[in-house]
Amino acid sequence: MRQKVSCNTTISKSLLSEAKTLNLKLSEIFESALAQEVARKKSDIWLKENHDAIAKHNQNIVEKGTFSENTGQLND
Repeated sequence: MRQKVSCNTTISKSLLSEAKTLNLKLSEIFESALAQEVARKKSDIWLKENHDAIAKHNQNIVEKGTFSENTGQLND
């Protein structure tokens, strides 16, 4: 089980009131939304760091094709 820690944050008073009225579990919602945002940000960073290699790989495929294009199709 992951260790939990508390954190302070600010939120619109009316939104918090409405969420409480709807019995929403704020910790679960916050953790889920934060996990999604962390994953999205890490993906953005990875794509930015690897942009040149991806572009080079794609250009190589355009120029030379894929490995399997040169081997032909397998017969059933």
